[in-house]
Amino acid sequence: MFRFSLFLTAVLLCLFSACESNTASKNEFVISGKAEGVFNGVRVYLKTSENGQKGRITDTAIVVNEAFNFKGKIDGSEMRILTIDGIVGQTALVLEPEQIEVTIYKDSIYQSEVSGGNNNVIFNSYKNGYQDLVEKVSGLRQAYVLAQGDADAIKEIQERNTILRSELKDYGLNFLKQNPDSDFSLMLLDGITGQQGFDAKMASEVFELMPQALLNKPTNTIMAQKINAKINIALNTFEPKIGAKAPDFTAPNPDGEMITLSNILGKVTILDFWASWCRPCRIENPNFVKIYEQYHAKGLEIISVSLDRNNQKQRWVEAIEKDQLNWYNVSNLKFWQDPLAQLYNVSSIPATFILDKDGVILATKLRGGALEAKISELLDN
Repeated sequence: MFRFSLFLTAVLLCLFSACESNTASKNEFVISGKAEGVFNGVRVYLKTSENGQKGRITDTAIVVNEAFNFKGKIDGSEMRILTIDGIVGQTALVLEPEQIEVTIYKDSIYQSEVSGGNNNVIFNSYKNGYQDLVEKVSGLRQAYVLAQGDADAIKEIQERNTILRSELKDYGLNFLKQNPDSDFSLMLLDGITGQQGFDAKMASEVFELMPQALLNKPTNTIMAQKINAKINIALNTFEPKIGAKAPDFTAPNPDGEMITLSNILGKVTILDFWASWCRPCRIENPNFVKIYEQYHAKGLEIISVSLDRNNQKQRWVEAIEKDQLNWYNVSNLKFWQDPLAQLYNVSSIPATFILDKDGVILATKLRGGALEAKISELLDN
């Protein structure tokens, strides 16, 4: 459903820094690893975390008797990842001047256990909470399949899914409100504020909660300044709030015809951000069709903005036809770099904005029964 997909490791790799630790002795770290079932001679790599990209190898260890060790010095704390030859995936940890224990599960390396140091305690808490939400969302997908043909059950699942997706989106900042005072907290906030469409107001509140002693550490000051700058920029960027005038735009439909929002506004208009690859969007589309068929004659218009990629135009067109989206459809086919997504600060999909005849935003983030109820309120009177 949403931009930052549910691959937690990718999210974690965006959290990197060089924060000072106050628990170290001579800046020395030791990683003692257990790797049951991994053969002698297999290489284990310690890598940097490069904004979700392939990290740089900083050290290599060899498995001997199902064990491996790293030892070195580090100024502060950094996000690192471990990979092992022949094992798909990776596991993340906070490297700091501590004795760190790692237990590798070769069949599911992401679930490997890491302990040692306060930052890894907090990191584990963050990771476990995030994974719990992901599993709940996954469970709803299975429930949706089983509920086919039961309209009431599907409606309930969709509403629950909306709530969980919102919790998932805000999880990081809510976690930081309860845990604002560790090096990992600063890493996490740096990662969050590097994402498009982050909640600048909540991020600012979290930043204010962080102790000055944390922000003023020598290796933290640059990161703190960078976070502060990103928050200030975001606070001064358009936020599509209720009562604000929706920014006008022009974008091409599948035939290349340019469609301008202000020219197609109805008495009420739903602006919907979606994509052919977004399963929750496709699940929601029948609800849009139902609402459109019921209220178009009363003045409802819908314009759907697809965040498909440049090489996915055919999939976009086929999804429009299959889902019977018989209203305005536009896309620049630029994925999350679509200027319309950036204009509206859209960071997850589906995302909806309900506009009045003048383009003023009346409601946002409505789906399922809540969306239908709002349209009924506006057009049945």
